[in-house]
Amino acid sequence: MTVKNKNTANDLSDYGIIIQCRTGSTRFPRKVLEDICGQPMLLRQLKRLQKLSGIPKLVAATSESPQDDAIEHLCRDNGFICFRGPLDDVMNRFILCARKFGIKYIVRVGGDDPLIDPECCKHLVSLHRAEPHDFMYASNREGWPYGCAAELISVKALENIHSKTADPLYLEHTIPYFFSPKNEFSVFKVKAPAHINRPDYYFTVDYPEDLRLVRAVFERLKAEGDFFPFKKVIELVDREKGLTNINKHLHTGFDK
Repeated sequence: MTVKNKNTANDLSDYGIIIQCRTGSTRFPRKVLEDICGQPMLLRQLKRLQKLSGIPKLVAATSESPQDDAIEHLCRDNGFICFRGPLDDVMNRFILCARKFGIKYIVRVGGDDPLIDPECCKHLVSLHRAEPHDFMYASNREGWPYGCAAELISVKALENIHSKTADPLYLEHTIPYFFSPKNEFSVFKVKAPAHINRPDYYFTVDYPEDLRLVRAVFERLKAEGDFFPFKKVIELVDREKGLTNINKHLHTGFDK
């Protein structure tokens, strides 16, 4: 059973976007700092979310490893908040970050998703305010495209999980425990509007080919400015189907 959220209409103080980011990717090291049309990928993502999400609290959460100093410097030099926590225990990094900034409900975004749709973040918060769940995810085959979706996670639920498990899978990835057979939490699958749902489009940056695709999107849409609506991305790729050939062989998409 869920309980109606008591927040006032304009009070978003319990919510915050936390971007999970690092430079130590094994497949594509330092990808979050790669240039996209004149700006580092992570900076474009931060600016996009700040401008369009409507959620005041926005934090880049990286590790305490010296290799991630560059992320802290990027944030500091551009007026964004950076939190640093455990390298391998990402779940605890989220918990500690949320506690520091008074966040009760995390909108989780991957640092390799420069085309994250801010409207997805807004939609998750709106749904949660109407009917809260422990975990709400638009990262599914009926949701937003791969690399453009977010999840909303209750910090209390994360704290509960963290107290119960030391399994590296759960500590590193934060989300899989919500799909474990134990069924301890309230989980809600969020679907995207039909004009947005494209389960065979892949916009996350895991490989150099993904970066080529994202750069092509930004280049083609530069006349729209830095903050083009996500529907423009869908319209572009719908028109230029050849763009999907750049990276479709590298991904299988969401498995649920």
